[in-house]
Amino acid sequence: MQTISFFGYICPQCRGTIDIGAVVGGGRDMICSKCKIPMVPNPNGQMSAANVYCENCIVGYGIINSDKCPQCGGQFSRLVD
Repeated sequence: MQTISFFGYICPQCRGTIDIGAVVGGGRDMICSKCKIPMVPNPNGQMSAANVYCENCIVGYGIINSDKCPQCGGQFSRLVD
């Protein structure tokens, strides 16, 4: 079964947004839950990060919809090994 990940989409009709999404076994389009139409990439969407680590908090994140550590607000220092 195929899993497709999405980052930063917006509905062209209602302007609803998705920061991070995943669809398992579905089509390739991210569909707006309100309008039922395909969403489009959002160039002004929130930053996302994957496999990052905060040395200050000693914590790693597999995927997070932020470019900063949610605990201390600091920058992620490296990728998780």
